[in-house]
Amino acid sequence: MSRDVHWGKLGMHSFISLIFSLSFLIPMKLFLWFFLHPEVKSEINVKKLNGPLIIACNHTSWADPFLIGYKLPLDSKIFPIHFAILNKIYHFPFVFPLLWLLGTFPVKRRIGLDESLKVPVNILNRGGVVGIFPEGKRQWKGGPGKPKRGVAYLAFKTGTQILPIRIITPVIKMTAFGVLSRRYRLKVKIGKPFYLPSKTIKEVEDYNQPANYVINRIRQL
Repeated sequence: MSRDVHWGKLGMHSFISLIFSLSFLIPMKLFLWFFLHPEVKSEINVKKLNGPLIIACNHTSWADPFLIGYKLPLDSKIFPIHFAILNKIYHFPFVFPLLWLLGTFPVKRRIGLDESLKVPVNILNRGGVVGIFPEGKRQWKGGPGKPKRGVAYLAFKTGTQILPIRIITPVIKMTAFGVLSRRYRLKVKIGKPFYLPSKTIKEVEDYNQPANYVINRIRQL
């Protein structure tokens, strides 16, 4: 699939977010390389990644989307990665324009999976890439959190494979002084894409086991 066809399928928002996110990612890559020296190990050739794809990663800090993009080549068809953002954060004044330009989408809680995940389902069905943190929120103590059902719902709803990524060094435990003095070494591991094992879904609770399967694949990296 050529990039022109790829953009045409994904729509204008994806095209705008592609240009903006890549422009934003270039200085972020330089910052991460100079101050945090990320060590990224991958079990696959990331240059061959393509959509549709769900990127599932543990959640340690606001910097996680940039750590995910650090290893990926800028000319990869995997961009733009549309990350899920909690609705109440997404609609903060002055924050919303930046988040929209970066290609993110808001997710509301307690309104049902069908309603809250309409946007990522549409993105995946058009061949795009969705980034999601199955734990749902940052884990302040650096430990694993209980997974939400959304990642399993998206995988079953769209038949899309999942790329597991684990951020081994939690940024949340770092200090500003430590970052500026370049004392930290970030470690990130990229696993192999996989499809969820087939399962009959009759009610929303049936997504719990597949969601745990995803988070366990991340923890095993």
